[in-house]
Amino acid sequence: MALKPSDNWMGCLQEVKKPFFIFTLIIFLSSPSSLWAKTSKVNITVMAYNVENLFDAIDDGPKQEDITFLPMEIKKAWPKDKCLEKAIPYRKMCQTLDWTEEKYQLKLQKIAHVLLDYNNSKGADVISLEELENKRVIRDLWQQYLKSRGYLAPIHFESEGGRGIEVGMLSRFPLAAPPKVHPIDLSGTLDHPTRDILEARFSLPLGQELRVTANHWPSQNNSSDARLRAAEVLKEIANEAKEDGVLFVGMGDFNTLPSETPNPIADNIADNTLRNLVRPLVDMQSFMGLPTPFPAGSYFYKKAWQPLDRFLVSKNLFKGTSPVPANNIEFEIFSPSYLFTEQNIPFRFNFHTGEGYSDHLPIVLKLTETVEN
Repeated sequence: MALKPSDNWMGCLQEVKKPFFIFTLIIFLSSPSSLWAKTSKVNITVMAYNVENLFDAIDDGPKQEDITFLPMEIKKAWPKDKCLEKAIPYRKMCQTLDWTEEKYQLKLQKIAHVLLDYNNSKGADVISLEELENKRVIRDLWQQYLKSRGYLAPIHFESEGGRGIEVGMLSRFPLAAPPKVHPIDLSGTLDHPTRDILEARFSLPLGQELRVTANHWPSQNNSSDARLRAAEVLKEIANEAKEDGVLFVGMGDFNTLPSETPNPIADNIADNTLRNLVRPLVDMQSFMGLPTPFPAGSYFYKKAWQPLDRFLVSKNLFKGTSPVPANNIEFEIFSPSYLFTEQNIPFRFNFHTGEGYSDHLPIVLKLTETVEN
């Protein structure tokens, strides 16, 4: 025979219902205000792109950064062949290249195409560019192609490093403070200066601060010590951002191979251990890896893909102290088919014919700024 609840039990239940409801309501009303808060979110994209020798075709006289990138009519007017002063590997290109205004404009157009092709033809919100001759070239790029797409005036400082391989930034976000440069002291290591690290602080749409550095460290033609010096400068900048409690992204061409020992990045400033307080940054590609469709790096060097271009981000990005939750971080290499040759390597720009784009691929970081109202 099935058991039925007694009348007494039902009566007890009726007595319990009312105070139980009141107790539940009290807990709900006394719970943290976050239950009632609305969350605002804004997606943010950041790109770094080494554009491979963006030089104009203007002769700057004594300030000319690289005589290779000049029209042939100027070179033929020299009393003597200045190209003979170039190292042998670069001499022939200097003597044969007719770098004209038309070719310069074509290269600008191609760079703009890559930048604006990303994100459904919107482009990234913040862009770091490496291998710029001077302020003129990044300003031409902005004036002709990017200003009308919502990008603010470019950020650039003339560096003391020779040959005009400099860095610059473009952003849709306003600056939160004046930009600054951080020189890298290479005395005793190199006989010439190198590119400064460029720092900019941006105000994000919901009020947070994004602190960014554009990097182009000494090349693999130099010793690891030169890149270790650059890493120490970046580490100081990252630690300052950490003390200020802001989001930090170091990006650009770090010219550092994973096999390098001692490693300027992995042995000094970045790792995959979020609790390590000694190294303030996380190497995004090393930490997150790359899905199969992407190449294993942004640059093809010595018959292998290498992650020369990187994002080194602050560890508060992965903690509750940051407005950017970890599950909203993505890293990718922007790799449309037109950026590759038939051999499936980067379609580098041919300065004689105007074909190609760059010997590097752009890298992209996706974030979400999240604020509770």
